[in-house]
Parts: sequence; structure tokens; C-alpha cells
Amino acid sequence: MIYTFFHIDDMESVFEEIKNKGVALKPVFKKLKHIEIVAEGEGIVVGKYENVFFVSSTEEIEFESDAIDLLEIEIVDEDGLENFKFGKYSIEEDDHTKLKLRVEFSEDLFYDLIPAQQILFTKVKIFTNQLKLQAEVMSKEETRILKEVSYLSERAKTCENVYELEDVLQEVSTFHMDFFRKFSQFKDVNEELFSSIVNLEVVTDMLGGWYANRIKEIKEFHQSLIYFESKFEQTLNGIRDLFSLISLQLDISRNRENMDIQRRTSSLQAAAVVIEFVAVLYYSLKVWEYFVDIDVMPKWLSFSLLIAFTVMVVAYTEVLAEIVRTKKSSPIFVTATLSLILVIVLMYVVPSIIFSGA
Repeated sequence: MIYTFFHIDDMESVFEEIKNKGVALKPVFKKLKHIEIVAEGEGIVVGKYENVFFVSSTEEIEFESDAIDLLEIEIVDEDGLENFKFGKYSIEEDDHTKLKLRVEFSEDLFYDLIPAQQILFTKVKIFTNQLKLQAEVMSKEETRILKEVSYLSERAKTCENVYELEDVLQEVSTFHMDFFRKFSQFKDVNEELFSSIVNLEVVTDMLGGWYANRIKEIKEFHQSLIYFESKFEQTLNGIRDLFSLISLQLDISRNRENMDIQRRTSSLQAAAVVIEFVAVLYYSLKVWEYFVDIDVMPKWLSFSLLIAFTVMVVAYTEVLAEIVRTKKSSPIFVTATLSLILVIVLMYVVPSIIFSGA
């Protein structure tokens, strides 16, 4: 009896191959304890478990589709075999698994427990090989990243402006995202491995079968993977902490630059007010001299009126700007307008009427 195992995605193509070999498959819906029998034909039974299905045949079938694993079972009547719950067995693992059994045929044994155990063991082998390779690759990647991150940490301390810090933060973020993606894949596969080990242990206990010793080795290997997972997570947390630290440093630098900009803006605003004051003072004096004779007034009085007018004009521009911004009038605007009008009237009345006959 030959069991050929495939991924569930290849089921349609495998069925087509069986049909092309002249074997008619009849759909069957039979649920055993672990395996679901989905089709039967002359000398062929097809069942599936999780995302793997198998074709059990009395004779070996050559498939063009890529098989995941192959199990060959031979029923024998010989001594020197080991005991398991259903009888006796011996097992050889070469390019594929060869199993000799001294048992009576049982559907639960041959179409449920044995294929379920083989599928789970195959998945465990695939996961362990994948995780071993991933652990090696990530360990080398971890060493390189730690060097780069250490360099970026020192570089961040010497950055003189926001743009340099932003570049450093972007590089740290790239390292973090790349390592986080690989760590997530590693962790997901490790969880799948643990789940498969648990299920394999359950089925093997029901068989009292041939993978009991191998399960102990696999569980020990899984413990080493947990160590790698913990180590990779610590590295990831370290990169995340550095990202947070540089982000804080960047926020502080931005706030400092904003304060510098505000101070420079305030200085420019103050300078603009002074320039505006001087310009208004100068042109107001020239216009005032043109319309009225201010020489008849005492110097202190003409100077006071001129200063009052200049201050009122500068203040009035600020009030008008606020009204344009808020699009709302205010009592301050009315007061400023009346005050400005009053000063203008005084600038005309005082020299033209009060001091005109002096």
C-alpha cells in the first residue's frame, strides 16, 4: 500500500491525473476521527487532513504533481518487529518512509491514524527545516542590524539639525519594519510547529506508534526555537526603544527650532513696528507742515500731537488687521477710530485756531 501526500491546492490536478490513468473516482463524504475521506476508486482512497490530502493506492502511481511525502506500507508475517497498540511494526526512513506492519486491516488504522500521523510528522519536518534556516538567517541579520543601530544611535547624538535626525529616524524605522516582518513570519511558523507537535503527540499516543522518540527530539528543538524567538524579540524591542528615543529627540529639536523661529519672527515684527512708526512720524510731519503752520505752536505741544498721531496710526493698523482676520468688529475698533479722529482734529484746530492769533 502506497500513500502519496500532496498540498490541498494540487487536488484538482492530481484528480485529473488519476482520471487520465483510466481510474474513475467516486466522491465520498466520510468523516473519521481525524481524516475526511473525499473520494474512492478501484484500489484508490483519497482523504484529507487540514491542508494536506493523500492518495492511498495498492500499487505505486507516478504523479507529475509534486508530492510532499511518500509512505510505503507492507503487511508482513515475520518476527523481530516492535510492538504498538494495533500489532507490530518496523520502520525505515530513506528517500521515503517504509513501514512494515504485522496487523489486521482496519479502516481506522489505515485510513485515519496512520495517514494523520504521517501528515503531521511531515508538516513538523517541513516547519523545523524552515525555522532552522530562518533562525540562521535572522541571527546573521540581527548581528548586522545591531551594528547599524548602534552606529545610528551614536550618529543621532551628534545631529545638529532636524533634517539629519529625520534621516536617522527613517533608517531606524526601515530596520525596525524589516526585522519585525521577518520576526512575525518566524513567530507564526513557530506557533504552527508547536500546534503540529501537539497534534502529532496526540495521534502517536493513540497509535503507541513509531514517532514517539522523534517527538522528544522535536520538542527539544522547539525549545531552542523559543530561545531564538525571545532573543529576536528583545532585539526588536531595542530597535523600537531607539526609534522612540530619536522621535523624542526630534520633537525636542523641532520645538527648539520653532521657538527660534518665533523669536526671530518677534524680532522682525518689532523691527517692522519701529520702521512703521518712524515712517509714519516722518511723513505725518511733512503732511502736517504742508497744511497748517505748526511753528506757531510750542515745540513740546507739536511734538506731543505728532507722537500721539503716529502711535494711534500704528495701533489702528493692528486693530484693522485683527478685524480682517476675525471678520468681526469690536469696541476697541470704535474707540481707536474715535481717538484717531480726535487727534487729527486737534492737529488742525490747535495750530489753526487756538494759536493762530498768538
